[in-house]
Amino acid sequence: MVRNPFRRSLPALLVFLVLLVLSFGLMIPWLGFYWDDWPIVLASRLQGVGVFWDYYRLERPFSAWTYLVTIPFLGTQPLTWHIFTLLLRWLTVAGMWWCLKLVWPEHARQAVWAALLFAVYPVFTDQPVALAFSQHWICFGLYFLSLGLMLQSVRRRQGWLWLNGIALAASAVHMLTMEYIWGLELLRPLILWIVLADSYPSWKGRLRQWLRLWLPYLLVFSLALGWRLAFADDLAQANRPQLLSALLASPFTTSVQLLQVSLQDMVNNLVGAWYQTINPVDLELADLTVLASLALGVVTAGLTFWFLKCLDGGSPAAERATLPQDDKPDGWVRQALLVGLLGALLGPLPVWLIERQALVGLHSGRFALAGMFGLSILIVALLEWFTPRRIQKMALLAVLVGLAAGFHLRNAVTYYRSTLRQNDFYWQLYWRAPYILPNTAILSADELFPYVGRNPTAVTLNLLYPQPYGIRQVGYWFLELFHDIGPAVVSRLGRGRTFTPEFRTFSFRGSSLDSLVIYYKPGAGRCLWVLSPEDVDNPELPEITRQALPVSNLSRIQAQPAAGEYPPTDLFGREPAHGWCYYYQKAELARQQGDWQAIVQLGEQAENGGYRAGNGHERLVFIEAEARTGDWQAALQHSAEVFAADNDLAPRVCRLWERIAADAQIPPPQLPLLEKLRSELSCQAAP
Repeated sequence: MVRNPFRRSLPALLVFLVLLVLSFGLMIPWLGFYWDDWPIVLASRLQGVGVFWDYYRLERPFSAWTYLVTIPFLGTQPLTWHIFTLLLRWLTVAGMWWCLKLVWPEHARQAVWAALLFAVYPVFTDQPVALAFSQHWICFGLYFLSLGLMLQSVRRRQGWLWLNGIALAASAVHMLTMEYIWGLELLRPLILWIVLADSYPSWKGRLRQWLRLWLPYLLVFSLALGWRLAFADDLAQANRPQLLSALLASPFTTSVQLLQVSLQDMVNNLVGAWYQTINPVDLELADLTVLASLALGVVTAGLTFWFLKCLDGGSPAAERATLPQDDKPDGWVRQALLVGLLGALLGPLPVWLIERQALVGLHSGRFALAGMFGLSILIVALLEWFTPRRIQKMALLAVLVGLAAGFHLRNAVTYYRSTLRQNDFYWQLYWRAPYILPNTAILSADELFPYVGRNPTAVTLNLLYPQPYGIRQVGYWFLELFHDIGPAVVSRLGRGRTFTPEFRTFSFRGSSLDSLVIYYKPGAGRCLWVLSPEDVDNPELPEITRQALPVSNLSRIQAQPAAGEYPPTDLFGREPAHGWCYYYQKAELARQQGDWQAIVQLGEQAENGGYRAGNGHERLVFIEAEARTGDWQAALQHSAEVFAADNDLAPRVCRLWERIAADAQIPPPQLPLLEKLRSELSCQAAP
């Protein structure tokens, strides 16, 4: 009776899925979009999926197909994409395991070990950037599909034409889609040579068969490489293979540079990635996230060890007899060390050729993604080489898997906190500005959110307010004062400067005189501050922000929303409960309209709800409303309280009373109290 191979594989496949869910899936319901996700969302919603041909035109022209296929079915909801990308990762792990079993059929145990490490290898930390990195897992999965079908044709000795036909197509598609996995194609001939050894002991016969099988893949690789290099000059600067031309111009110097980069990345990927899973600096036991991640790590390690014990105990006697029992490396270890080492080096090769590396940058872990295949094999081979003790090896492997699972949970929580911060910002901006006139730039001294970036933030603003479908010139843009404008230019923005940034299929055109200057630093009781020139005395503002204040044009803000379905809750979450920041933003909006009575009512509602300002700056709007509605005693008392809480706000309070005195007649009985306050504040001029 022939046993169903799928049924034999099912337990391992389920274990891979459970491991991935424990490592990456627990936070999925609370994760949103990040970094390159946002431009893709805006392009699909505002311009349609057909725009992706142009979207990737200067980078990866063929990449568009992945979104042309997926977005019409999956839409642009974060939850859907997080689940989808996790399933893609699972299929990729399954494909990697399948390939290893085909390469070394007598070493199924080591194949499972390597697949477990590959599933959670901690060098790649961008799994929560689900929409953008779905492409990477699609390409990785296609590579293993191609490799597996090729190996299957060798093992089965039948169906050669159709198996290799599909394999060649899968290889071509993944290479045309993106270059991240290209380096592993250089590993294909070595793997093929190893597999052919079982059927062709003679090296001459093996060489003929090896050439017959590999040459079609070499041809596909060469054509793809030639196609890529043909339009290298048209590529975005960051993706040009500059090291290739440098090798021709200065071979020795460039070779040393390549050696250094590869050595740095190799040490980081093989050792540093695991160190970060248990970095002592991060072990703050007062942090519930750390405690939860440690607990998850222990549980995952225990489950992994139990599974490995079951797997080992359930192996057929004939298979167990083939496993190494002494401390001498067998043929498998030598082959695995070679495949693992070359895979770890060849995988990141395309990245090094464009002078990038996994060691540098926030999202640089993606540059080690292809190397995870070889790294996982290499670690298992080293374990087999250094010790024959099976239990100790399984325990160490389980510990590594547990450490990685806990690390990935902590990493996902940091992304979740970025989602909270993004949602908080966009809802506060909407409360403060129910609608902003198009062609308005938002200026800030700093980037606003972790794991997002300046250009993604710029395009995300255009999802907050309605815009006509099909446009390329969007209505809003975010500009960071230091990097996007420059300190030397900021002080001259008041003379009028045209902003014309572009990003992929989006462009913006606006004047510096039609800008809004903001300050967003959550913490210390701060809300989002949409600033005006009157905020020049705010001691908490960076100097570059104060220089930009003269162009902050609050007339760009309209009190009435343009459409009822905005902000889209599937992107920015449901409207938060109305806490202090809600009342503050609505009070600032009412101040812009001169509705002082509304501000007083908002202050009373906040107080009745138990909400109070955590920052003296945010109390000033309510103090001004009290004064302008005739409650002078409360206004003076609250002014003294603000000064007592933060002496640095004295110039702001002085300026506030100067403005009030210039616009209103202060009752004579209140003048002594005002003079006393001014004396305490050391105000420079009489009202």
